[in-house]
Amino acid sequence: MGASPLRPNRWLRSIRREWQCQRRDHPRRLKSALLIWVVFSASLAGVLAQQRWQLLQQRQARQGQTDQGLLELRVNSHKITVLDWGHWDPLYGYAGGEDPSFASRELEQSSIIQDGQGLLLVDAQQRTLLAKGTAIGSSLSADLSRCLKGHLQQLAARSKAGQGDQAFGFYCPAAEHSVLGAGTAIRRSGSAGPERGWLLHFSRIERPSYNAAVNQAFSRINASLSSGRGQAGTAAPAVSELLPANQVLTLKPAVPDWQQSWFAVQGMLPGWIGVNGLVALAAGGSLLSLRQLRQRDLQLERARRNQLRLLRQELPGPLLSRSELLLTISQAQAAQAQGEQPQSLSKELWIAALQVKVMLYRDAIRQRSEAQNQALAWLGERLQQLEPTRHLALGENNTLLQVIEPLSNEAREEHHQIEQQLQELQQAMADVMQLAVGGILTRLDSNDVTQQLADLALVLSLSESSGGIRHMPEGVADSARDLRRQQSRDFHLNRSFETLQDHRYALEPVLERVGDGWQPAYNEMLFRLPQELEGSISVQELVLALERNQNIHLLDQLMVRRAIGLLREPEHSDQGLGVNISAVSFGSDQHIKALFAQLRSLPEALRRRLVLEVTETALVNRPELWEQRLQQLRDFGVRIAIDDFGVGYASIAYLFQFKPDFLKLDLSYSQRLDDANVDALVSFLVRYGELNDCGLILEGIETNAQLSYWQQRGVRLFQGYLFRNQTTG
Repeated sequence: MGASPLRPNRWLRSIRREWQCQRRDHPRRLKSALLIWVVFSASLAGVLAQQRWQLLQQRQARQGQTDQGLLELRVNSHKITVLDWGHWDPLYGYAGGEDPSFASRELEQSSIIQDGQGLLLVDAQQRTLLAKGTAIGSSLSADLSRCLKGHLQQLAARSKAGQGDQAFGFYCPAAEHSVLGAGTAIRRSGSAGPERGWLLHFSRIERPSYNAAVNQAFSRINASLSSGRGQAGTAAPAVSELLPANQVLTLKPAVPDWQQSWFAVQGMLPGWIGVNGLVALAAGGSLLSLRQLRQRDLQLERARRNQLRLLRQELPGPLLSRSELLLTISQAQAAQAQGEQPQSLSKELWIAALQVKVMLYRDAIRQRSEAQNQALAWLGERLQQLEPTRHLALGENNTLLQVIEPLSNEAREEHHQIEQQLQELQQAMADVMQLAVGGILTRLDSNDVTQQLADLALVLSLSESSGGIRHMPEGVADSARDLRRQQSRDFHLNRSFETLQDHRYALEPVLERVGDGWQPAYNEMLFRLPQELEGSISVQELVLALERNQNIHLLDQLMVRRAIGLLREPEHSDQGLGVNISAVSFGSDQHIKALFAQLRSLPEALRRRLVLEVTETALVNRPELWEQRLQQLRDFGVRIAIDDFGVGYASIAYLFQFKPDFLKLDLSYSQRLDDANVDALVSFLVRYGELNDCGLILEGIETNAQLSYWQQRGVRLFQGYLFRNQTTG
């Protein structure tokens, strides 16, 4: 618990140290990365600020539209009132002096002068007839009186223009006593006669009957209404109808542009900081990864130096590192070019690369590295005794590099002798130390030794041959080039196969003689290439490419999935299906669990119709594991067939250990007629099958003569080209 708070500090120190290393080793690369980050960060800030600005502008525009709608609703209510009263005959009579009691009779208790409202009537000569209501109080303020008189003059102008039958909205600013209203001419109802005056009905911005939210909204509207020219905002035509044509009241934005910009910057900061924080975390993680790789490389380099130091103590002669070897050869070549060394040293050089693999070692050697070091020391001592050896160096992956300079011009014979000596040495290592030693004897060109050593390491690491000395007189460049092409091709093949969801197939029957006819015991599903790969590669090449890249399980899962689909189809309801499974899939816990998951999806009746074919060579590798795997499959109800029996080195005892349901004898046996040894083996396997309920299948039957010969010796199950006309798929 006490050490956990120190871990972040240790991470920060590691990041800081790696940053210093990058600044020292790769300054230009670091500056480029920083420049890219600055451009990215600035672009991100601009984009986020622009989006935030647009969002705020949209919100403000929506607020302006909402306020405009509130104004229209409020003014429209006043328009309805003035049209109703202004065109009412009793009011028309009152304006002409015909009904003096109208005001006391109709207005004393009327709702249109209460709740912050006011009513103003003037006659045709603009003389005030009536000014009443809670919005007016005891008297009109000077500002409000001046504004209302101006609107009355505009009403008179509208009447002269023939618009006396309409109502017009208006607004009078007077701080907290500002009013909204509408006005119209006083006329007889339904008459187009002359006006007897004009009527204004208005109310204060904040009315007692409104709740606090509505009053707050209208208070904001009152503060934002402006008549300034060029003012940005939302037009308010509903309250501008009595203004001159070139003047329109505007609802100013609640927040000015400079404040909007500041809010946009504030709004974009969390996202910008978050993204840059992720970038910083990714950069820190990258630096930690680089630090870890650097430390791993340092540890490997220390291990190589330690191994080199220990081997130098064991060997009687000098042992060089790989870099020292390159330096020595280049210096010798430079000295010869300048004439400082005799030309006799300019003979061609050969190099023997011997790689040690610890397969089995004595009980006294507990650690694998100790076994490797002891083997390398013993091997190096023997190599230094060979007369043509010029330099001995330690390469990568426990490889000794022996640079050989032939003693005579007839190098071919000496190369042959050296190769024999190396093979004897390799056999001695296998016998004495119980180690596997593989290697290459090849020509070392004086040009670009570094690349040749890299090619040599590639050929050794990717070579399929696990032992023996190979003679490559033309160098390793061609082999390395082929291996690189193979790696590239394997990569593309694996990429294309990973996206493959379906495939073509062929069903090759395993037939059993029943009476006078043939009946399929089961059909083996054979993989066929998809159309996009057909013609460019064979099935065998694809399988090898998948095996080299440890992806053969993709093919196994695809085949099992297709087999399960066929088992579910009605037309295959009475047939068994056989599928080949690789040793890699069976040996991997992850892949075998995926196979078991596929099998669990099947009903037991369908699982009993599935046959999994496993090659004999895979069984010999780890018999205890395979026995466990096969028993698990039997518990599922799946039948087992051992394929290509007789090709490898499996003991007959494995038959009693694994107890397969089918045994497929390799096709090389079916063609060896009248061979007493093969006849004896087949007779034994037929008898074994009868006693252990195991069907013996003879593969590769191509002629009727082969079929008749093996039928006479008790074989009942056959598969091969002869039965191709019965293949389906």
